[in-house]
Amino acid sequence: MNVSELEITVIVVVGTLALLATVFWLLPWLVDRPIEVPGAVPVGEILNRECHAAPQVPYTVEQAHRVMQVRIHCDIATCPDKNAAFWTMVDSGRATPAVGVER
Repeated sequence: MNVSELEITVIVVVGTLALLATVFWLLPWLVDRPIEVPGAVPVGEILNRECHAAPQVPYTVEQAHRVMQVRIHCDIATCPDKNAAFWTMVDSGRATPAVGVER
């Protein structure tokens, strides 16, 4: 079977275009498409939610430990309840704040 130069050129051009389409269109589309995880909480909802009020009376160490477990999805910067529990744990020596974290 004798293949002409034109047929080889067409095969190479089509193969190159298919490769370029895969690299510049299909792969970025696969990487950038949103992935929906059942039960996941959107980041915007987490950042905008109103958190839990600070306690009226300071926590005991045991209470603070429980609050830290219950409020695992809260941030100490935005949740007064978890913030109070965290600093109770720090004061008792059971937690160490990251460098630069202030009360």
